[in-house]
Formats: sequence, structure tokens, C-alpha cells
Amino acid sequence: MPWQRASRFKLVPEEDADERTREIYDEIKQALGVPQVNAFFQAFAAYPKFLELFWQAMRPAVETQQFFHLGNCLRAETYTRVYNYFPVPDLGGTVCAQSPADGRAVVDTVDLFHYVDPLLLLLAAALMQAFEEPVGQPSSDGRPAAHPVFFRHLQLVAEEIAPPQIRTIYEDMKHTLGVPALSPAYQAFARFPLFLESYWKALKPATQSPLYILSRTGVCDTAWSLLPEFPARAELTPDRLAEAGILDDDITAVMRVASLSVEALSRLVLNVALAKIGLEGGNLQVGTAQVRGEPQQAA
Repeated sequence: MPWQRASRFKLVPEEDADERTREIYDEIKQALGVPQVNAFFQAFAAYPKFLELFWQAMRPAVETQQFFHLGNCLRAETYTRVYNYFPVPDLGGTVCAQSPADGRAVVDTVDLFHYVDPLLLLLAAALMQAFEEPVGQPSSDGRPAAHPVFFRHLQLVAEEIAPPQIRTIYEDMKHTLGVPALSPAYQAFARFPLFLESYWKALKPATQSPLYILSRTGVCDTAWSLLPEFPARAELTPDRLAEAGILDDDITAVMRVASLSVEALSRLVLNVALAKIGLEGGNLQVGTAQVRGEPQQAA
């Protein structure tokens, strides 16, 4: 279902969550090494029983090194696609035009989303399969998960409070991307208006290229291809959810959230990879090609 035909989902922000949901949010943040809970989880929190079951099923995977290895594979594949298929200018000059502190904050912000969005896409794909049949196998790797940890709490420029210049970019982004609301990633980028403007000038033509649709499909295919190695056994079929006391309407709703999340995240990982490449100098200069994409730990 295209995002432009979707209404905004109800989200449960951390400050509005009940005690148990806040506990789950804290576990998610600690397991992933992030300072805030993504809208992906906040949408499921509108159905507390489902959020509980979902996290119980996925937490064993997230606690393994294998999960982050699969995330690295998906991230690297996405980065390589963008680097090879789309012209990306040097966006670092825009960062340097701001204060050094803001420049570091831009890099840290992009690194955070470049790190976490492939992991969320992997979880969303695993959930979609778990709705139909069991996914994954318990991990035999006893190594504790090692991954970057991001501490800086993001400040977002919400659509309703954005200044006119930012609001104009927001409206163009929503129209071009066909979405009813913008990802927190773009709202975080908007703290740095010069960067957001330069970034959107580079991203917009890429999203309108036929290669973009093929790339997004390819990213989804890669996520699905990694599921046999998903390091936990998860089964969340409608029958199992009904047995757990989840209403039919709620089951339909969470399946819709999951489906739309796969679509949105497959696009977002590409778009954030473009920002990452741009901050590393872009790909327009001959002889500078290199495959990177590993997130850095942010203090």
C-alpha cells in the first residue's frame, strides 16, 4: 500500500508511554545502542500486547553479534548501491560552512540513522515473515553483541514548528517521496538548514530516477535473503496473536504497520546512505571510490 494513501499512525512517544512500555523502550535503546526509540516501535506501542510479544520474539536476536553482522551486510550493500548508481556531491563543504560543533553534530546525526535504519529494516522484514511462518533459528554464537553506542539525544524540527524555509523543503519532500509525514531523520537534519537544503538538492533527482526503484527493491530483496540467518526463532502468526488475546482489528493494524515500515525503511536506508556518502566527500571525483559505510561510535 503506497504511503501517500496511508493515514498517519498513532505513535506513543516515550514521555506518554505507560510503565511497561517505557521498560520495553529502555530495553530496546540499550540493546540497539541508541538514545531514542524509533517511530517503528512507537507505532507498535499503540497495541501494548503486541509490542510485548514482538519484543519478546526479537530481543534474543538483537542480543547476538550475528544480528549486527547481518545489519552490517545490509548497510554495506545499500551504501554500495548508492555510491555506484547515483551522483553524490560533496556535502562536507556545507557542514564546514557552519560552526565546527554543528559540523560534528551533522556527522553524528547521519551516522546514527545510517547505523540503526538497516537494523530496523531487518526487524521489519523478519516480522513480516513471522506473520506467515516461523523465521530464523536460535543462535549458537555465545558472543555478546558489540556495536556502536550513540548518546546524543536528537533535537527534531517538527513540521508544525518549522520556519518557512524548512517548511517549504518539507512539503517538497513529502510530495516527491509520496509520504504523509516525514521521518525523524529529515527532521533531525533540519536542525542544520544549509545541510538539509544541499542534501535535498542531491537526493531529489536520485529519488526520481528509475534506478531508485530498482535499488529500493534490491535493498528489500537483500533484507529478505538474510532472514534464513536471523539469529532467533520467531513465530507471530495471526492465530498465535489471537491466542495471546490480541483483537482481530489490532492484528490487521500491526500487519499494516509492518508492511508500510518495510516500504518506508527500504527507502530511508538509501536516502541516509546518500547523506553519509556526501559527508565523506561524495563520489564525483575520479579515483576516490571506496566502499565504506560502517557507523562510528558517537560520544
